[in-house]
Order: sequence, then structure tokens, then C-alpha cells
Amino acid sequence: MTKSCPLTSRRRGRPSRDGSAMPREDILKHAFAAFARQGYEGVSLRHLATECGVSDSLLTHHFTSKQQLWYEATDSVFAPLLGHLVLTLENIEAENVAWKLRHNLRASLTLMATEPDAIAFMFREGEGDDERADHLREHYLQPYMQRIRELFEEAQQQGLMRQLSHTACSSMVLGVMRMLAIPGVYKHELAAHLATPEKISAYVDEVVTIFYDGLMLGSSPARDLPSPASSTPA
Repeated sequence: MTKSCPLTSRRRGRPSRDGSAMPREDILKHAFAAFARQGYEGVSLRHLATECGVSDSLLTHHFTSKQQLWYEATDSVFAPLLGHLVLTLENIEAENVAWKLRHNLRASLTLMATEPDAIAFMFREGEGDDERADHLREHYLQPYMQRIRELFEEAQQQGLMRQLSHTACSSMVLGVMRMLAIPGVYKHELAAHLATPEKISAYVDEVVTIFYDGLMLGSSPARDLPSPASSTPA
């Protein structure tokens, strides 16, 4: 994680006392949003510096290069997001591992629906065959998916889930997740379901029901379990 320190422009002579320059952490947020919308190749440091109210030379001085800015912006967003996802998963209480996974899918989809830039970034930047995509997959996507796989296989071994491949199931979940930020041809139909937190919750409930009703074997509905949000420490 990067330290928050103001990036202030300096004039000749005495250091500037202008405290209005955008803090480093806010520049990282702006950079991340730009990378999510435009992709790495589409982002101009000069334009980004103008949006942030600093000189492009100062931006380059503090972040060395566009690639370094990409790494810092990526880590500043995905490290806490991954931590939240992992904490949610490990703290869900359920009657068995299959229902733990079911509740987690609802919680993770709901969270990601509120982070459209993060989803767009993950798919647009993570699908390439370059060093940046490898970083995103290796440090953020794969560790989380590996933990899901372990629980998935445990549920199958206990006879709670059908013997379907984890790859097939994961690709379906990732497809749903992608549509939350990049709906494509279904943009207009999906928009109404993502308009408010209540509608997002209802939409996610439907998705989870469809997905897990096809996976689970001989498992009765959870008995008055707390929602994932309430079972996760603040």
C-alpha cells in the first residue's frame, strides 16, 4: 500500500504553501478509474495530470512511469478489496460448506456490484498476455479462486454438491460478474435491476438461486441464518 502524501506543485523559490493539490491517494483513485474506463494504452499521463491538477512532470517524478502508476493504482484498490472478500468468506457462518459458498456468492456479487470500476478493470486489464495481467491474476484473482476451489471440492467430497467441474462453475460466476460492469448487448435490460441497492440485492438473490439450485444435492434451505453482511465483522 502506498503512503498518502500530497503531490504539490513547486514554484521557483520558496516551497508552495498551497494545500489544495490533490493527495496521492486521490490521484491513485483517479488513475485507477481511468485505467478501468480506457485501458492501459488509452490513458495519457498528461491528461491524467491535468484532471488531477498537477503537472505531468510532477506526476512522472512521483510515479516514475505509467506502468509504475498502474501497479500502485491497482494495488491501492485491489488489496483492500481482496481483503474484504477473504474476510467475508472466512467469517460466514452456515450449516455446511455448501451453504457457506452459497452465502458467499451472494455477498461477493453484491459487493462487486457496488465496485463497477474494479470489475471493469479486472476483466479489461486481466485478460491480456502481459506482465500487468499476470500481476492482477497472480496476486488477486487466483488466490481467492483457489480458496473457493478448496471449499467447492470439500462440498463435493461431502456429497453436498454435484460433481461438476470447478472451471465450469467459476466461468459462469465470472460471466455474471462481468455483466455487472460490462453488460454489453444486455445493457438496457440489466440497468433497471442495478438501479438501487434494493434492486441489486433482489437481482443477486435470483442469480444465486438459479446457480446453486443446479449445484446442491439434498441440502435443505438454511434455517434463519444471518445475512453475510451481518455475519461479517466491520
